[in-house]
Amino acid sequence: MKRDKMSKGMYVQIRKLLDMVSDAIQYIEAIGDSGEEDDQLIDKLETDLRYTTETVNMELLYSSKVQFCRLDDLAKKKGEPGYRQELLTQYFIWLGKITEILEKQYHAENVWDERFIRLMDYIRYVDIDEIVERVKDSLFGKSAEEIAHLCRYYQTFHEMWGTLDAPNDRYDVIINRVTALKEHREDFLWLYGRIGDQRSRLVLTCMLYSWITFDKNYIDEMKETNYTDYFDLDLVECDEKEVVVDLGAWTGDSALNYIQTYGRYKKMYCYEIDASSMEAMKKNLSEYPDIIFKNKGVGNKNSIGYVDGSMPSCNKLVEQDTGRKIEMVRLDDDIDEKVTLIKMDIEGAEQDALSGSVRHIREEHPKLLISVYHNNEDIWKIPRMIIDINPDYQLFLRSNGAQWGPSEIVLLAIDKNRKTTNRSKCKQED
Repeated sequence: MKRDKMSKGMYVQIRKLLDMVSDAIQYIEAIGDSGEEDDQLIDKLETDLRYTTETVNMELLYSSKVQFCRLDDLAKKKGEPGYRQELLTQYFIWLGKITEILEKQYHAENVWDERFIRLMDYIRYVDIDEIVERVKDSLFGKSAEEIAHLCRYYQTFHEMWGTLDAPNDRYDVIINRVTALKEHREDFLWLYGRIGDQRSRLVLTCMLYSWITFDKNYIDEMKETNYTDYFDLDLVECDEKEVVVDLGAWTGDSALNYIQTYGRYKKMYCYEIDASSMEAMKKNLSEYPDIIFKNKGVGNKNSIGYVDGSMPSCNKLVEQDTGRKIEMVRLDDDIDEKVTLIKMDIEGAEQDALSGSVRHIREEHPKLLISVYHNNEDIWKIPRMIIDINPDYQLFLRSNGAQWGPSEIVLLAIDKNRKTTNRSKCKQED
């Protein structure tokens, strides 16, 4: 799929094609009005028109066929009364809509805005079945080794996004993601307009293109290379007053990253559902004071849950009895004091944890650093949840992953009314 911004030359070229279409439509209409029909000439003009429209569609919408111009369906009626007028009507509709699309894409402020607009137009105007087939074509364009890697990756994490098993014609991940794009296009448009910087828009655009292309270049392009996971120093400012809550603390890797990045805090709460990881974390953080370790799960109610460790590298909460019982708490009930930062990486339980943290978020405005990649809906649904709870947040996206599919994508929600801390400056002594 095209990666460069539309040039002035391309814009002018497409404009000329549209003018040619307009002239041809008017000519066909004039012949019809005068009664001097030349069927052979009309057929030639219709053929040229079809080729031109399909060429422009492909350039602007990645597909020769679009939903607002059904020429194939109309061709079945050729020779019937009213066919010619209906054909002209279809072309007039196409011309108006495609002109609107051209202007919107060309006048996008930068290449990433244009790519996102083009993708949203593609999702809106191209049939879902065709999009699914084109994603499959992108997959089959990879080498046999790449296809095998992708299939293993999505089979391993099938509970998150859906499976991929090309040899057995299983393409759940493709169907799930294309369906999510179709059904939640307005949500993705809302998110793109809401996120707070161009880097975030790049991350979202690359993520969605990777969904429909399997192009690993998009994953590489959006990967954060300057800062550690979660702690973007251009966005997340912390001081000695921080009360940090780490949900999904694992063996203390995020806590250590925080300490190594900022070096100061007031208190830190580390929640982890896996007992062995908890023991490793206590050892790794043993030299640091004021850390409270909680072998609990965080959700939307105080109850009992169960730990499922069947997926490699991640433990998650489930309702069915796995033999590994865990206490579940609402963060609003489990921590009474004011918190200033909440990090979540809890394998798809983030929505429930947010629902159990409404008081903290609404009243205390903590910095929120939340994983939004564990399924196909968190990327848009969690931002909406946060804004519904507290509209004072500004949203950002960062990507820290480099796997075969887009992962380790973090939503950073920062109170837009926060006071910027004074940056320390090195003072040279005379």
